[in-house]
Amino acid sequence: MSIDRYDWHYDSAAAAYRERNGITGELTDEQADEVCLYAADHIGLFLRWIIENHFEGEESDPEVCELVRKGEITGAQYLMDYCDGKFWDSDICDEIKPFVAEYYESDDEDRPYQYFCDLVEAIGNENVYQIISGDKEYNALKPLIDIAYKEITKRGK
Repeated sequence: MSIDRYDWHYDSAAAAYRERNGITGELTDEQADEVCLYAADHIGLFLRWIIENHFEGEESDPEVCELVRKGEITGAQYLMDYCDGKFWDSDICDEIKPFVAEYYESDDEDRPYQYFCDLVEAIGNENVYQIISGDKEYNALKPLIDIAYKEITKRGK
């Protein structure tokens, strides 16, 4: 089952990209590729956290995951190049699935889309499609995910 996909966010990312760059016509192939990374960035940040914590699924390529851990590729690049732009439940181990369901996917009225709220807080920008993150953004987001993970898994026990 798909948890998230870059193509679900592509139109919003393209609109932000066009506005930011004053583009009214068709995007070039190079621009469209860049928009894909904008659309995938928020997913990639979360995948980076999953991989750094060794919560990737059994089907994940260990060598490629190690590239993410070493910072040789970003989470967004991992998503686009090795997951066909789709974040599947098979990309995570069973142990982390309840956390992902509550933190990343849930639209519970008490805490809707907690991951996105934490992401906006970390990057200081409500339009997540306007950045391609780096270590600065990830390092601001990581402790928020860590806290949520501890809280949610503690409740689940």
